[in-house]
Amino acid sequence: MKNHHLTNHWWTMRTDLEAGSISQADLMRLLREARQWLETPGGQMLLDQQRLVAQECLERCFGQHMVQYGLAPEMMDGQQSTLRNRWHFDLIGEPPSIPLEESQWPFAPQSLDVVLLHHGLDFCLTPSTLLREAGQAVRAGGHILVFGFNPWSSWGWNHFAGRSWLSEAGFVSPARLSDWLEVLGFAVEKRIDGCYLPPLKSQRVLNRLRPIEHWAARHKLPCGGFYCLIARRQMLGAMPRKQTARAFPALSLPPLVAGTRRTQKRNTK
Repeated sequence: MKNHHLTNHWWTMRTDLEAGSISQADLMRLLREARQWLETPGGQMLLDQQRLVAQECLERCFGQHMVQYGLAPEMMDGQQSTLRNRWHFDLIGEPPSIPLEESQWPFAPQSLDVVLLHHGLDFCLTPSTLLREAGQAVRAGGHILVFGFNPWSSWGWNHFAGRSWLSEAGFVSPARLSDWLEVLGFAVEKRIDGCYLPPLKSQRVLNRLRPIEHWAARHKLPCGGFYCLIARRQMLGAMPRKQTARAFPALSLPPLVAGTRRTQKRNTK
């Protein structure tokens, strides 16, 4: 009965997210705008905290092959890990990234040890497709790390109020994402929150509010501007897709194609 409920939830999610659209050109513009924002004090606060979280999560991951997809190509720079082979993919494909069609990952099923989606679901055409491709590429016992913007936070206020690029980014709630991962055969092992302060442009104001950040982090409140879910692959997902003959590590990168994705606020729980 539970699996039937989750399968229905998956199809409900697909219907909800794919009813509206944004052009691929607009999505690439949005991604570039967000990357420019990462150079601001608020953006640096985000990346600094996420690097620490990523390092903590990777300490429980083993293997050799890791793929990162999403917002910041330099997010993993300097990170020490037992994972020797790393690739960064995104929609744009500017160096050091490699362009990737989110609906056709060039890896054989269960060939990767770790996939890190750094706000990948917040900047994609179809979240359900991207998560499915990422999940199918992870081996049994491997991990998927998902960084996302939390709709139930001060960052979410900017999202719903229509302020800046945050209004166009996807905000998938961690509760809903946990359901999606379960459908794909993953068990969530841990959730970490960070960036309790709002995404401010003033470094002076951020410094003055730093005690609030430390207090909220110490109490592990579930209302950080971002969250990270680390999940381990338990079994094959409930929605397999027919696979073409793709082998790892040989990559056959497909060209980008035009597509769309929904711009509505992605939160339900």
